[in-house]
Amino acid sequence: MQSTVVNGLARILPLNAISWVTGKVSAISLPQTLQTPLNQGFAKIFGIDTSEAEKPLADYPSIEDFFTRKLKPGARPISGELCSPADGILSVSGLAENGTAVQAKGLTYSLQELMFGSHTADHIKLKFWATIYLAPHNYHRVHSPITATLKVIRYYPGELWPVNKPSVGFTPRLFTRNERLVFELKTAQGTLYLAMVGALNVGKMTTPFLKNFATNSGFLKPESPQIFVLDHPVSIAAGQELGTFLLGSTVIIAFDEALTKGYRISQAWPSKPVRMGEALGPMA
Repeated sequence: MQSTVVNGLARILPLNAISWVTGKVSAISLPQTLQTPLNQGFAKIFGIDTSEAEKPLADYPSIEDFFTRKLKPGARPISGELCSPADGILSVSGLAENGTAVQAKGLTYSLQELMFGSHTADHIKLKFWATIYLAPHNYHRVHSPITATLKVIRYYPGELWPVNKPSVGFTPRLFTRNERLVFELKTAQGTLYLAMVGALNVGKMTTPFLKNFATNSGFLKPESPQIFVLDHPVSIAAGQELGTFLLGSTVIIAFDEALTKGYRISQAWPSKPVRMGEALGPMA
């Protein structure tokens, strides 16, 4: 019954169109005399720490530019071999049972489907996962949690359900239904998969590794997944930027079996606030 109701709402509510319009409005540039107080009001409403921003509020020509702001150099020192990819709440993590992750009490989803879509890679065993929720006040750039090599990026078009706590609790397979960008980060110990999951009012997701690419950038969306194989593998340092969200959303990381064993992860990490660059753990 719950699944039927949610599926029905998905057909009625133009969630992607609403998000597209929100993105367009937030990208409008106003004269500085109007934009600066607008930025100040936005920061106050959402409780944004402007002292960390790379530039003064007056230097951001739109809400989108302010929201996707970079931080001052050194604001997020990188700690440990494995660090948080984003600011937010580490809400849930654990060892996967047959590739299944817990979305919320009574709701689960397939890590294989999340990272590989309907063409599941059965030979790849995903054994551990962690979910980080980004609220509107958080810094919204996503970074690599590990030193690795990046060769493949996958884009899965989909719906744009909200990813706040109430929605996570009642929307079946929320993370695999929503659109997402997946980064495949290979290391000597194994492979880490990172999914940026879109959400309502996330006008777009971008990555510096794909020129002229943005998710939810128009009313017509590709019906099939897009797999981008970079011309040359890119060496990625822990803490290096992977992509940017517009408005709040979710990052999910998943370890393959080899990486899980390499870090000797045997239990869930605690639910807690995290900041990009902060060491995750314990590792052993």
